[in-house]
Amino acid sequence: MKKNNPTILDKLQAGLLDRQGFQQEVLDQVYVGLHQYCQIPEGYKNCDLASKLIDLPMLTDTELKSLLNDPPTEIVNPYPSQIKAIALFEMLLDGDPMACEDSDPLKPTLGAYLYGPPGSGKTHLLAAYARRLKMFLDTRLADVHNMMASVIEEACFKFYERTGSEREVTIEEMGHYSVENNELILESSPEEEFWHTINLLKKRIAGYDYQPTDLIYIGFKELFEVCKHSAQRDDAMHALESARIVFIDDIHPQSDPEQIQLVLHLLERRYEMGQAGTFLTTNLQTEALGGGDEMLGNRLTSRCAETLVTIDFSDCDDWRKKVKSHKIRMVEDELDRRSLVHNHRTD
Repeated sequence: MKKNNPTILDKLQAGLLDRQGFQQEVLDQVYVGLHQYCQIPEGYKNCDLASKLIDLPMLTDTELKSLLNDPPTEIVNPYPSQIKAIALFEMLLDGDPMACEDSDPLKPTLGAYLYGPPGSGKTHLLAAYARRLKMFLDTRLADVHNMMASVIEEACFKFYERTGSEREVTIEEMGHYSVENNELILESSPEEEFWHTINLLKKRIAGYDYQPTDLIYIGFKELFEVCKHSAQRDDAMHALESARIVFIDDIHPQSDPEQIQLVLHLLERRYEMGQAGTFLTTNLQTEALGGGDEMLGNRLTSRCAETLVTIDFSDCDDWRKKVKSHKIRMVEDELDRRSLVHNHRTD
């Protein structure tokens, strides 16, 4: 019979998991399906919360190609809005009392709403700030991670010990009795012990001041999928609502009422739970998020105004287009030069 939602044990018994795969499955349960979103996306791990000036007219064609093929970790030739965003994020990282409770960077009392055209540096700066913040969190989670690794390895070892490395032995669903002091004692089955260990792990993690899901970095498309269609959507939604800091990149509801309501619900729930650290990027102004629904737009605008610092990136150019257009201008200048030479020859 086909099973729609196989458990970790089902996968182990079917020979689908090795130890590494087993540990990842357990972690995914602990992270309520958000494990991949508790990391900074691979493509943005080198982003720096910094800027630098480059004199584009002085670059050779080879240097321009290199600039395009190997993008700088800093914001190139920053605009005022980009400098403002860097200053805000540095302020938060410094634990400034104006922006953080108890001068703790992991307790922000405000968030940010970055909007503007594609390529204007919004995601670069958001990821750069998130990367720095993740370093703070990882330091405080060191004990939690060590404990998780130890418990998972213990659970994994016990399972392999009970079932054999080839997983030929079937785990009984029920416990069995033994005799102790002339009394029948019901002992736990390996399956019961396994789930007991996993539940204890979750409870121990819940007792720590900081959780693995205290920092979530997720794209809007993935957010909608997780909250609407994943098997752990209720737990995931609770984690998103209660996380210390949530980054949502590239919000684009496309006038879909369900997606718009998700953004509003998340903002309002985090506001109600006192979790102000919500950071958003989008190409839409707050009033445009409502997708034409004036009431929704006004509610979103009001909530953002109360909790988020809004920074408009509309004055920023796409730096790639800027570099590419400079290359085109170089070619055009060369064509003009050659035309002049040709004209001189024919005169």
